[in-house]
Amino acid sequence: MGPISAFLTAITLLGIVGLGIMLGGSLVLRKEANLPFELIGCFMFFTFLIVGTIEFMLLRQLSRLTGAVDERHYLSGSPHPIAELRPANANNFVEPLTSVTDNTTRTLEYSRREQ
Repeated sequence: MGPISAFLTAITLLGIVGLGIMLGGSLVLRKEANLPFELIGCFMFFTFLIVGTIEFMLLRQLSRLTGAVDERHYLSGSPHPIAELRPANANNFVEPLTSVTDNTTRTLEYSRREQ
């Protein structure tokens, strides 16, 4: 069982079990506990919100997993090496680069302002 089929199984089972808990729990709360409809509606709303959030997170992880598989497929599938459009010439770098510290003070003392 691969990771993609495991995610699909988890998404399906969580949805079915979560909705079963929501509907079965609301029936039990009404018949056995004699709770008012407003409280049962609140229970159903929050159960649906929690199950929906977990389903959304699982779907995001599944899309990341399938995106990573697609990226690896595209990156490993290129038979041609990437070439530069214009290769750099060695004679372009003849003069040395100047240092960052040129034309700066060489000490850490404060300089006096001339007034």
